[in-house]
Amino acid sequence: MVYALTVLSIICSDLFTKKLISDKLYIEEIKEIIKNKVYFWHKKNRGFSYNRLEDKPFYVKAISGFVCIISFLSLRSAIFENKIDLSKLSFCLCFAGAVSNFVDRMKNGSVTDFIYVKFKNAPVFNLADVFIVFGFVSFALTFFISSLKSK
Repeated sequence: MVYALTVLSIICSDLFTKKLISDKLYIEEIKEIIKNKVYFWHKKNRGFSYNRLEDKPFYVKAISGFVCIISFLSLRSAIFENKIDLSKLSFCLCFAGAVSNFVDRMKNGSVTDFIYVKFKNAPVFNLADVFIVFGFVSFALTFFISSLKSK
């Protein structure tokens, strides 16, 4: 139950922030948050990171749906196989982020990105992307540490 609530909370918070940005900023409008470092930059991403495959919306939606299915099956497996709690949380983060971006993509034809950290060629991203990255990194660390312990 706690994992379902975690997933639901993440999806709701991400979709809420995307709606807030869409209501408050025009597309391509930029608002500085931390001087010369962090910005809200309202972008519509029809592809993946850096708009990859934006000219192939069917593939983007299909791949996004497939990622949702794989992340759900991974979460389900971690729960039923009684994996360590950090693995379960990692899969919760990945699944919720994937679902939230998928919902946004299916509803609007694109994903709303709005967080920009000024650094070289950094992408504009959203909260779901943050959850996906943290989920993947925490899973990788958990997997790496558990493989070291089993040796």
